[in-house]
Amino acid sequence: MALSVRFYLFAEDGLKRISQRLMMALVHAQDAMPQYAGTKQKVADVILEVEDGKPLRIQQAEGTFLRFDERGQVREGLVASGFAALNTGLALQEALRKPPSKVVNLAPKLNREKWERENRWTLSKEDLDLIADDIWGRKRVAASKVERAKGTVPKSPQITFDAREALREIQTGISSIDNKLTWLSEPSLKGVAHESRQNAKSDVDGPFWLAVAQAADRYHELLVRRRTGRGAWYAVVSILHWDAVRRTADTSASFHERCASKKEAEDAVRRLLAEHGKLFSAIARSATRRRYRC
Repeated sequence: MALSVRFYLFAEDGLKRISQRLMMALVHAQDAMPQYAGTKQKVADVILEVEDGKPLRIQQAEGTFLRFDERGQVREGLVASGFAALNTGLALQEALRKPPSKVVNLAPKLNREKWERENRWTLSKEDLDLIADDIWGRKRVAASKVERAKGTVPKSPQITFDAREALREIQTGISSIDNKLTWLSEPSLKGVAHESRQNAKSDVDGPFWLAVAQAADRYHELLVRRRTGRGAWYAVVSILHWDAVRRTADTSASFHERCASKKEAEDAVRRLLAEHGKLFSAIARSATRRRYRC
């Protein structure tokens, strides 16, 4: 027996089914739903028990809110809600661990309850019946047909096994080329870019040689900017969550500013760290990354 997750949006124009592809794209700011821009929408996260691809029963259904910004994206709202959940949860745990006293600080409990009200909602029996009707194709509740929610990014074509294997091998080759270019000097990069463009004129693999030339141009420009300090720079401060099992890190939040020089970017990184220092220190087993780049 396996578990499956489904998402439903309770909008004014009816119940919408959100595919996992669209939900993940929304979470990672890779898609948007401009039809809900500037609104707060009720969403149900439904966990199903599945056997042989067929749903058996609803194991859990939780109501949450999605806050759509002016572009119809939800990433910023999810990050803010996640940090608030973490901070209020840690504060409440710390308060509960303190020994009993005559003076009780109710702020942690009230703040947590406030977060629950602003980010959670309880599904009614009718809400659950609507979802069950869609899952099992029945019509116990008189309502319009559940429609599939749409984003702005077209659905990607299906990737076959052969295509995935080819992409994996191509990625290995690209990583090797990128690693070679990373360690070259400015004169070497200029030479690689020139020769690659010459090869593109007569070689059947011309498009690939042009890509190498463009990559060499990019690395050359980066070295020039780092040496001279000129051009546009970006101060970037990121919060990384380290997964010790998978030995990978996911970026949970990132703050950046465009700067006019390297010195200005360095100063901006220090200021961003100070402004968001509380977020870094509050997260257990997390790593911080700071950099300035052109």
